Amino acid sequence: MRIFTFLFLFTLAVTGVSGQSMADKATYWGFLYHDGYKHDFQPYLGQEKLAQPSTADMDSWTPADWVDNPGDEKVILHDFYSLGLIKKQYIDRDNIPALRVGEPFIQLSSFDQKRVLAFIDYVFKITESEENGMFYVYYNRNDSEPLGIYNKSGFISY
Repeated sequence: MRIFTFLFLFTLAVTGVSGQSMADKATYWGFLYHDGYKHDFQPYLGQEKLAQPSTADMDSWTPADWVDNPGDEKVILHDFYSLGLIKKQYIDRDNIPALRVGEPFIQLSSFDQKRVLAFIDYVFKITESEENGMFYVYYNRNDSEPLGIYNKSGFISY
């Protein structure tokens, strides 16, 4: 019993001494009793936050921006075919419009791919023609699976 009393008093003494010394300076007990790290680092001047706008916020482009004069839609579509962006347009077995795209279309950024498909929809008004108007987008080398669909929400890639 004396040993337990001695250990209890010794523990209280050490804890009391270390608690007192922690207020003055750090000790090896300091990792138990710390009030966090205090940094004076301020990454932004005046505590400002830099906004990161999305590309959709910065994009004010519309398909009509590509058309300078009435009738230019045909010229642009001709250029899409001659560049190999578009290979073929047709109606599939389920009576759904389909668009076959070539290798240059695949090499475009997804941002530009969406612009090309939005222009196709602007010219042919596929999404406006029906309540759930849409068209499939197929890659010319793969006949079985579409790359995605284009509807009122935009291009949805599979």
